[in-house]
Amino acid sequence: MAFPTDIRLPAGSRYYTIIADKKSFNSNYDIAWSFEYKLPSWGIDAPFTTYEVGFATFLTNLAYPLCSLPGQYIGDQDPEYILSAHALYTEEPEVMKTESDSTLLLEGGILSGMLVKVAFDTTGLYALTGRDDRPGVNDKQTHRNALVVRDYEHNLKGNAPLSTFSNTFNTLSTDTYRTLRFRYVNLGEKLHIDYREADTTTYTLLTTINLGYRKARLSNLENVYCGFAFSTPISAATDGLSARQFLLRNFNIEGFEGSTVDTETVVTPSLSVNPNTSYTTVTNITA
Repeated sequence: MAFPTDIRLPAGSRYYTIIADKKSFNSNYDIAWSFEYKLPSWGIDAPFTTYEVGFATFLTNLAYPLCSLPGQYIGDQDPEYILSAHALYTEEPEVMKTESDSTLLLEGGILSGMLVKVAFDTTGLYALTGRDDRPGVNDKQTHRNALVVRDYEHNLKGNAPLSTFSNTFNTLSTDTYRTLRFRYVNLGEKLHIDYREADTTTYTLLTTINLGYRKARLSNLENVYCGFAFSTPISAATDGLSARQFLLRNFNIEGFEGSTVDTETVVTPSLSVNPNTSYTTVTNITA
């Protein structure tokens, strides 16, 4: 398969994108999902300072991946494909470009693809800028073992090393199953990210991302799916930096299914509005 020129992967690279399409959820209400993963240290030939693996989870209104790219895109749709949905066209028709070869876009508030995406990337390259004006940072602003979050316009909402948030969960490698949980709440205002190690039943908050979606007034939010993407290596000429083994299990999703909510008003008897009732005390009465 031929990739865009900014993706550099060997023939033996491994990558996939999956979407749980059996159920869709209304993202106007809270959505919570979790999974367990294991990335054994003995399954990595390269030193911890150089090995390359990235995985991501996301919400999308697409029931199956379209033009999913590996490498530093970790399963994102091709930026050229995403932008074509709102591009300006000539009469031919061909996508209209600027002098710098960027796509000219129409304004629109209809979601067509990813709603939010959280990536865990040993190279941090998921935060890079990309083709067709994909927003991001330069290579000097990436971080090793990074947590990177992108919104529905692929803008960066978070880009920091895991060590910023936790002293224990500061590398992706784990020889036991680690649970990650994501809570998309309050009409997309916030995304809470929690983790739990195998030796405890208690979740620890890793970080909270302020998305600010309430003001975006997006439409087409009633049928949202949850997905997962993986790639190893991220950007390399050989397989030597790849992870040999990555395990994923127990993918759970909770949310509201449907577009309407039935409500019922319960009426209770009125309470007294004068709790301080006056009493008169009578004395010197003989019976």
